[in-house]
Amino acid sequence: MGDSIVLRQRVAAPPAVVWELLTDPGRMNEWSTARIELIDAGDGGRPDGVGTLRRVHLPGPGSTRLTEVVHESEPPHRFGYTVFRGAAVLREHRGDITIAAVDGGAASEIRWEVLMRFAIPGVGIAARQLIGVELARSLKRLADIAGGCREADLPVPRRIDAVDLAPLRAEAAAILAEQRAIADRLADADDPKQWFARVYQFVTEEQLAHLESGRVSNPEWVLRLIPRFHELYAKSLFTFEAGEPTAPPWHKAWSTAEAGGAQRSAQLIMKALLQGVAAHIEVDLPRALADTYLRDFQGRCDYAYFRADYIRMANIFRTASDRLMAQMPNQYQPAWLRIARGALPPELSDQLMNRYYDVARRRLEAFEKGGKLVRTELEVSEP
Repeated sequence: MGDSIVLRQRVAAPPAVVWELLTDPGRMNEWSTARIELIDAGDGGRPDGVGTLRRVHLPGPGSTRLTEVVHESEPPHRFGYTVFRGAAVLREHRGDITIAAVDGGAASEIRWEVLMRFAIPGVGIAARQLIGVELARSLKRLADIAGGCREADLPVPRRIDAVDLAPLRAEAAAILAEQRAIADRLADADDPKQWFARVYQFVTEEQLAHLESGRVSNPEWVLRLIPRFHELYAKSLFTFEAGEPTAPPWHKAWSTAEAGGAQRSAQLIMKALLQGVAAHIEVDLPRALADTYLRDFQGRCDYAYFRADYIRMANIFRTASDRLMAQMPNQYQPAWLRIARGALPPELSDQLMNRYYDVARRRLEAFEKGGKLVRTELEVSEP
């Protein structure tokens, strides 16, 4: 059966009518057997804009809910969304919808493809069957009501003008080389601050690999983030090493690392690593997101436009963490964590890691905090 289901539905209404029915959560609830809840509008303040957050309440027993972000919106023909929160064993869930005009534009042909992959074999078969049946029923109801709907005014699709990425790639490569050098310097000195420096290097490497994966809508944005991240991280490290005032969360992390090294305490070193992760996500990340938007994208799109690319980078941090754990001595890692990483799918071991620090939740909070920084600075700059 494969990982995808593909459904087609002919509708006796033009694409502009079908678009609004298919993409506006308020209209979707007129025909969908699942209840659709708008959490936050996307680019342009629209419920169908790139970056829109929605929650899907699936029908049937239980309280299964899926949270999704819109990653593509080209009215009235192309729409895509990515589910990033739902079942613990959900590895990937993406929907891609096309609306083609037929009969000279008087009618439409909907093609809805849903890709689902799960960490546990066999789960996908039941999920695809359930969703396939409900989606087919829903599309039939959409076709039944579409004929009586009026055509809506649709926005012009937003596209960010392309820039030359070569200088940005070169800058990212230079930063990565600097990050490797920092981690190597600390490792050669047997300095416990090496572990966060190394994971930072891995994060940059994984960002660049993700850029080549084809799952990035805005490569310029990803490349511009890298120097902003590095600028904040490197400043905290260098000021701490020089004995100068350092941002409190970073001072705490670096101090704990040095105490762990002095006491030969694996517990303190692991604690310092988690403190560094928290400093990055809770302090540096919102600032870097806000600065990148304000310096490079203000006026070209809304801040929410990048929410989908940001969410789809989540696996970068898991992969970088796994690479670091593979290098760290076993005594730095709790036995249960080593066993879990070896025996469980990453999605389930992440659930166990949440007892220490919920990276996924904190990252979402960081994006929203970055948005608040943007709004505050734009309000201050208004005449």
